[in-house]
Amino acid sequence: MRLLCAALVAAGSAFGTDLVALAVLDGASGDEGRVIESIRRALETPHRTGANGSLIAEFGDGQPHTLLVTGVDEPGYAVTALHDEGYLRARPLAEQPFGSSLPDHFAGQHVRVSTRAGNVISGVVAARSVHFGSAAGFRSAGEREIWVDIGARSRSEAASAGVGILDRVTLDKEPAWLGDDWLAAPWISNRVGAALLLSLARRLGREAGSGTVTLAWVTQQYPHNAGFSRALASVDADRVLLIAPNGSSRTAVGTIPGTDSSLVRELEELAVQAGAGLGRAGLRPLDFGPFAKGRPWGSDRKMAVLLPSVRNRATPAEVVRMSEMVRLSELLATFAGLQDRGTQPKRRRQSIAWRKKADGRTSSAEDTLEGLVRVLVGASGVSGDEGRVRESLQAVLPPATALGYNVWVDSMGNLVVRLGGGPSPSAAFLAHMDEIGYSIRSVSVDGSASAVSIGGGMPSLFSWRSVSIHGRTRPSPAVMTRAGSVFYGGAAGGTDVAPGDSVTVPKRLRRLVGSRVAARSLDDRLGCAVLVRAIWRLLRRARTAPGAVDFVFTVEEETGLNGARGYAERERPSRVYPIDTFVTSDSPLESRGFANAPLGAGPVLRAIDESGMTPASEIARVSQLARRARIPLQIGITAGGNDGSVFRSWSTVNIPIGFPLRYAHTAVETADLRDAEAAVDLVELLAAEELRPGR
Repeated sequence: MRLLCAALVAAGSAFGTDLVALAVLDGASGDEGRVIESIRRALETPHRTGANGSLIAEFGDGQPHTLLVTGVDEPGYAVTALHDEGYLRARPLAEQPFGSSLPDHFAGQHVRVSTRAGNVISGVVAARSVHFGSAAGFRSAGEREIWVDIGARSRSEAASAGVGILDRVTLDKEPAWLGDDWLAAPWISNRVGAALLLSLARRLGREAGSGTVTLAWVTQQYPHNAGFSRALASVDADRVLLIAPNGSSRTAVGTIPGTDSSLVRELEELAVQAGAGLGRAGLRPLDFGPFAKGRPWGSDRKMAVLLPSVRNRATPAEVVRMSEMVRLSELLATFAGLQDRGTQPKRRRQSIAWRKKADGRTSSAEDTLEGLVRVLVGASGVSGDEGRVRESLQAVLPPATALGYNVWVDSMGNLVVRLGGGPSPSAAFLAHMDEIGYSIRSVSVDGSASAVSIGGGMPSLFSWRSVSIHGRTRPSPAVMTRAGSVFYGGAAGGTDVAPGDSVTVPKRLRRLVGSRVAARSLDDRLGCAVLVRAIWRLLRRARTAPGAVDFVFTVEEETGLNGARGYAERERPSRVYPIDTFVTSDSPLESRGFANAPLGAGPVLRAIDESGMTPASEIARVSQLARRARIPLQIGITAGGNDGSVFRSWSTVNIPIGFPLRYAHTAVETADLRDAEAAVDLVELLAAEELRPGR
């Protein structure tokens, strides 16, 4: 008995490993080569590949001849045009069952562009900013195409990066275990069938089944079931079982209209004998395209469709239960004529050690601005819960005791760094630590929770996505369905999840083409990084400076500028310089008539925003200093506000400086590191002016 249980646990672990490895691969319709190659390498038995890339393995001899088929592709897009400004225009390859919702699932998300040369380029899908009053949606009604931003500045730069017409665009996929028995990944049900057949192939390679068993991993299930149609025409089987994606909460089997239904009854009987749940699904006629003639199967074939269970079907937040998938694997083995080993109730959790390193090398904070931004972006800091960001900043700032400057955390939670020897600051530079996100409101015993939005954001851009719950010890992976509903797969009290925990999208920085980067919370971790870099540069001259300058990393900017307000109640600097984003209309989805500050053209001095105006005399002064130092500087008007607006003293003037940011308050905020580097130069210059004698 112990040996049997050990064998079942091992089978579950092997299946989980296969599914994780397959779920991460890019394989939009017509570009399934990576998935097929991964399966081919894993097969231990003879197999062959068809002209259209499908893979077939045959076992045994005689009757009955059973064909098990599954598709391997996922919903995706094909590049249809390269725009003059470097954007890619892309058209959907999958219509059913996604329909008009597919563009919504891609909006504001990290994607991967698979080129004909076999390379993969990171990109993001453009989404509108809520700051411009476009919270109703990211696209026009009925629009099916998307804009992909890979960081290129022109059509020629995009082409030089290797992108071409018909290259495929897929969501960036990071599988995650939820609790002990759930696996989540975008469209993961599209790879469940492939993992099931791979598990069965291993068994058939060791044990003899009944008659002949052919396993087919086919391409192009989207659209029109082209791979399935070719398999039916190529394999003369008596019985055909299609394992299809996008099922429901219960594993189900259905009859293909117009075929013999006895195969469905056989599977139901086997499921009863094995003690496994198997429902009956009502199926629509399979779509084989507008030009198909008749049905691509003979009238004497027994046919059925198996739909493995999945939560959140046909979304990037699909979740499957591993113990149920392993039981289904055993059911298929019995169906193929192998000895039933029983069900597998438990699964050993696998670490995702193979997780891809798409970001490239992570530089240390002292090496590059990009490395510093990567560190700060990686920390969660929803408004009111900025402690992790503050700790990350303290770790990358120079040691205060050794270098003779003051640093403290005030009563609001702001991190304050004072340079110079003066008794009070003549100027303050501010950047906020917090970000928008969610907070857990209540936790249920079924592994779900409800959450409330913090700081504002477009709910549709966070629904049906992977998220992270930041508890007392470590982040818990989860998925968010409709805004505010979170599933993390654990039992209440059995995990770190509790009311008050913060919820963010997964925290990571993606490098795009050239000098551009994308991440959630570039607003305003990029501003924080600018201040840190400037502090390091100013240390030597600040030791003997007669004046004083404060660098303030504030809390709760997104929920009312509260951290800056607390600082303003205690200090009265002559000038405040909020270093934050400049929400730009430099995007294919926005009108360029307002807030148009191109990425890569330098930081922006906000002349006017919704919180106030910068005096013309200060615009002229800062512009002249920047011009003399040959620092690029744009002057702009935009939406939103800034921390400096809460300083209401007669003696204080607010001079907000930002870096152009596309797709604000989405998961893919995009900026150009050259603008941030120039902002470091400008902050250093302005702070040095404040520290010099006579100020």
